[in-house]
Amino acid sequence: MSKKIFNLGMALVCVLFYSSVSAQDQHAGDIQPWRVGAEIFVNNSLFEPDFGDLGGGLFATDEPGFDVNVEKGAFTPGNWLRFQPVGQLLFWNGTDWISAVPNGERIEITDALGNVIAFRTEGVSESTAVIGEIDSEGGLHEHVEMSIFDAANALGGSVGAYRIQLKLFESTANDETSVSIATLPITLVFNRGLEQDKFELAVSAAADLNNNSVFVADTGILTIQEVKALGTFYKVKLQHLGNFQFQLIEANEIPKTQ
Repeated sequence: MSKKIFNLGMALVCVLFYSSVSAQDQHAGDIQPWRVGAEIFVNNSLFEPDFGDLGGGLFATDEPGFDVNVEKGAFTPGNWLRFQPVGQLLFWNGTDWISAVPNGERIEITDALGNVIAFRTEGVSESTAVIGEIDSEGGLHEHVEMSIFDAANALGGSVGAYRIQLKLFESTANDETSVSIATLPITLVFNRGLEQDKFELAVSAAADLNNNSVFVADTGILTIQEVKALGTFYKVKLQHLGNFQFQLIEANEIPKTQ
């Protein structure tokens, strides 16, 4: 009887130890995607990397990492986890998110193959990036280098917050055709030297951008992230004509999942 109790106790210890190790493997601050069918889900829609972190210095970071949550949904071993850059680089001027930067700043991400993906205020690179190869367990834990450059093409950036977006997808090796994809993009809001309370204001405003309208006074363009018309959802841009009047200049259909 004592032997059976001992074995049961050892089994319980092993289970608890394994569970503890599994929990520690998931890094809380990382982007944690998982796959269900052909759709990719993520643990959060917004992340707050810091160009002033200890590992990267003032103008670079490799946080957050990408850490697949295998328990919720593994990917296919041998496939590549990738991302598509989305939209444009935005800068927090202390009051609003605007599509202009103080000194020609851009953010670059160097992928697993050494390719550089650039985010600028006028748009993003057309090419996609490779985060890494899915392992035999259907998981992946990788970090990519993210840096900020100024108009002189040197590492550097004006004090403030910077916002970019990217959309995850999975492909077979050496192929850009997606076999699974995230419906919505991930937002990264970088802190470049702001005090924490001021940075949190920028983060809060960035979180609202996904569902609210943004007006850029310099251009007079109002962007509304989601408008429903005749049963279809659109992202629209309107030009301010004065006296609180606007003219529709662009409308792009968007998928609606909720």
